Amino acid sequence: MVLGEFCAIYSEVVAARLAHTGNTSWPDLALPVLIMCFAGICLIGAYWLGYLAVGDIWMITVVSVTSLLLLEPLVIWSVFHELPGRGTLIGCCLGALGMLSAVFL
Repeated sequence: MVLGEFCAIYSEVVAARLAHTGNTSWPDLALPVLIMCFAGICLIGAYWLGYLAVGDIWMITVVSVTSLLLLEPLVIWSVFHELPGRGTLIGCCLGALGMLSAVFL
């Protein structure tokens, strides 16, 4: 699941980076689209196998959203070299607390 989430986030951020630089032709978007297709296959497989193993779709969803919460800031920083603003950082911290409460309560 983490591999699928990472590939999905990476392809989204790379597409945003291409738009930021003005490269919006279809050949430039081919690699992010292919990476997103691979990510979709990984995520569908992860949800399928996760449900077979755990039997609780909500726990799988929490794992998926938590991996998004942890991976997305790292990928964005590595591609854009930008740190989040104050409001974004507070929102990210509150989201992390929400995920922790879903897992442990």
